[in-house]
Amino acid sequence: MIMTRHYLKLRQIYAHAAEFEPLEVRLDELADGLECTPRNVIMVLKRMGESGWLEWKPRRGRGNRSTLTFIKPVEDMALRAAQQLVEKKDLKGALEQIQSPLLPTTLKETFHDWLYSYFGYTKESGTGIQIDSLRFPMSQPIYTLDPIHINYASESHLVSQLFDSLVRRQPLTGEIEPHLAHAWETNRSRTEWTFYLRKGILFHHGREMKAQDAAYSLNRLRGLEEKSLYRWIYNNIEEAVAADPTTLTVRLKEANELFLPWLCTNRASVVPEDVCEQPGDSFERMPVGTGPFKLTRNDHTMCTLEAFPFYFQGRAHLDRVEIWKLPNLNDPLRYDKLDSFQIIHNFRLPDTAAANDWNQVKHQGTTCKFVTWNMLKTGPLSNTDLRKAFFSAVNRNRILDSLAGDVIYPADGFLHKSGDSYGDFDPAESIKNLQQAGYEGETLALCTIPQYEKDAELFASVCREVGLNVEVTLLPLERFKGEDRLHYDLILFSIMLDSDTELRLIDLYQSISQHSTGEIAELLDDKIREVTSEPSTGHRTKLLLEVEKHLKAYNVVLFLYQKHLKTVYHPSVKGISLDSLEWVQFKDIWFKP
Repeated sequence: MIMTRHYLKLRQIYAHAAEFEPLEVRLDELADGLECTPRNVIMVLKRMGESGWLEWKPRRGRGNRSTLTFIKPVEDMALRAAQQLVEKKDLKGALEQIQSPLLPTTLKETFHDWLYSYFGYTKESGTGIQIDSLRFPMSQPIYTLDPIHINYASESHLVSQLFDSLVRRQPLTGEIEPHLAHAWETNRSRTEWTFYLRKGILFHHGREMKAQDAAYSLNRLRGLEEKSLYRWIYNNIEEAVAADPTTLTVRLKEANELFLPWLCTNRASVVPEDVCEQPGDSFERMPVGTGPFKLTRNDHTMCTLEAFPFYFQGRAHLDRVEIWKLPNLNDPLRYDKLDSFQIIHNFRLPDTAAANDWNQVKHQGTTCKFVTWNMLKTGPLSNTDLRKAFFSAVNRNRILDSLAGDVIYPADGFLHKSGDSYGDFDPAESIKNLQQAGYEGETLALCTIPQYEKDAELFASVCREVGLNVEVTLLPLERFKGEDRLHYDLILFSIMLDSDTELRLIDLYQSISQHSTGEIAELLDDKIREVTSEPSTGHRTKLLLEVEKHLKAYNVVLFLYQKHLKTVYHPSVKGISLDSLEWVQFKDIWFKP
């Protein structure tokens, strides 16, 4: 590898030289270029000559220049160097290697083709053992794997492989069933919950999980800052205590019918107190849980998960999962490489023959993109008529056309079923309505997070078609979650509608309530209290639909579109549920020979 780097460095220094064309050089020039002594340069050139990479003819004496002839094409050397870096799990180094300006675009495409073939299911045989591994790419960022700090779907997916919660939701029926706790009970007022934990469950570092760890995990959440997801749940916990090593008691300030469903979420994962209390932030990068896989590597290039042999619900079929952090996953040039992956999250199958033999399963429910009005900011949208005209003037069909695909659908609500389109749109009528409502070209400030920049710019572009001036600002997620977003007229965001939809909607409505006033703020607060005190799931859904209806009537929320997330997988992959709203669980995957 070192010799390869030296050769590529020489080719960079003498970029003008072609293969088999003698080049006059001085030894001191070569030493400076390779940053080593003349003696070492001679040794390096000799080895390269023996390998057939170049021809070196030294000449002695003052003024005499030696000749250097390159033989090995730089493309071949660069490709092999990048491949060797990938095999050493250094994807960053490989990508940097292949980005050299000396290299043609075709070589970069060749490398990407090879890289994609590197993914998928592999068997590695050793001394009497076989290691079954799955490598697959993920383009979404992974900033933390501490359950209480996760913000993105990719992080949540990995946390679900590393941790367990006290109870869990049955994927097909939605029923809540035992998990770390084998049983539970509550008092008549439903303010005190007792959980009875299984014995013998081990954390990845070898210690047995105790009720004190579960109590610590819940109490740890209570110390989070106000802008944290599901804060309204944490605030309602009076205390969590371990009555004995296998009994956990949780006391609530008031009854909350969504407390038990919340315990199924990744946020409520049980963590080891001794590891979490260690100084520093190592737990965010290399956490320890009780899940079917333990984390053995997590850096800018990849995450490596290895099967935890002592998992209380049985060992995973796979021995290792490597998740490579690879940008531009949906590059259309890569569609012909599907066979290399076997499993891809958040991917739309192309309309090609190569995709016909693949299966795809909807998972994680649906994401819904929307825009909300900030009532706290004085501006044009404070005018009820103008706000109505504005929302009606957004050509959402144009947005759908720009994002055309079999996973994009119109959205008329979070829970309300939508049609196939938004109906006919008349731009002239929209412009007329805006003028009659008093719009005079004022700038409307919209904010969102960097991940939604494309949606925001598309929204602003559609608005400009009818004379609406929308200016987009991108806020980092931490600032967006705080008070900064309240300085803008419009807020663009999304919500995941999955098995935790009730929790997510309550969280969203509390957020909207923060930038609402008067009747809307009062309505949201009242309905949230009704939902959290309603034991019937069906009645809670009706209440949430009522909230949705009012928000649309007041033009507080403009729904843009829904996107059904999908996982595509090869028929050789077994153990994937076709009906689950969750991500694929690595524990259940196996490959048919």
